[in-house]
Amino acid sequence: MTKYLTTLIAAASALAIAPALAADLPPQPTYKAPVMAPVVYNWSGFYIGGHVGYGWGDARVTPVFGTAFTAAQAATLTANGSPTLEADGFLGGFQAGFNVQSGAMVFGIEADFSFSGIKGSRNSGLIIFPLALALIDRSFSEEEKLKWVSTVRGRLGFTATPDLLLYVTGGVAFGEREYRQFIISDPAVNFNNLRASVTDTKVGWTAGAGLEYALSRNWSVKGEYLYVDLGTVSGFADSDTAPGFGVTLNSSSRLTLHTARFGINYKFDWGPVVAKY
Repeated sequence: MTKYLTTLIAAASALAIAPALAADLPPQPTYKAPVMAPVVYNWSGFYIGGHVGYGWGDARVTPVFGTAFTAAQAATLTANGSPTLEADGFLGGFQAGFNVQSGAMVFGIEADFSFSGIKGSRNSGLIIFPLALALIDRSFSEEEKLKWVSTVRGRLGFTATPDLLLYVTGGVAFGEREYRQFIISDPAVNFNNLRASVTDTKVGWTAGAGLEYALSRNWSVKGEYLYVDLGTVSGFADSDTAPGFGVTLNSSSRLTLHTARFGINYKFDWGPVVAKY
């Protein structure tokens, strides 16, 4: 019995002393989970994508009449032709490019191809000429059509935020143009009709600006404006009644366009993804 009481007294003493001993121990360190650093988008790499847009502009037309026309006749015909033919329509296609990022600057090159529905036309209807001009009544019609357009451009950009790229761009432009200008006599007479028609692939230049926003590591969307100058095409027409007698038409058209395009790109990973701490 005495042994049992001694054991109980010892256990009670240990319980009483334990809190005091715990108070003397140093505090245990606490640990927090590491904070994940946000990922900074890297614009470097090769990308491909597609775009749609709208184009509008002017074809500045110049008709020059042959030696069989008097100065007054040529002036009257020219006045009834359009000095500016308006053209517009939708376009769409694809693009590919490559960027290299250095700090906030992005340097790149891009090539694109667009199928085009840009076109314009006009018809004067039958023009009744005064007898003093000694001209058969005629109609004056013109057509301008851009079948496709392609550009190869350099890009110089600045990251306003890691995900938002602002850039300027410029380079060479190519396009297939179809231009036609007809001066057709009154069908009741059908005499000395002139038909100038040409289809040609022209080389010109382009310049513009845009912005691109990264949706994820690989996908981005963009909006872009380009001014395109596709130079001049020229066509020749001789009389279908008296060829070789100076009843001719040398006609030319210079086409310039404004285009607004919206696109989406997929970037293939290239180089490290940088974490911002």
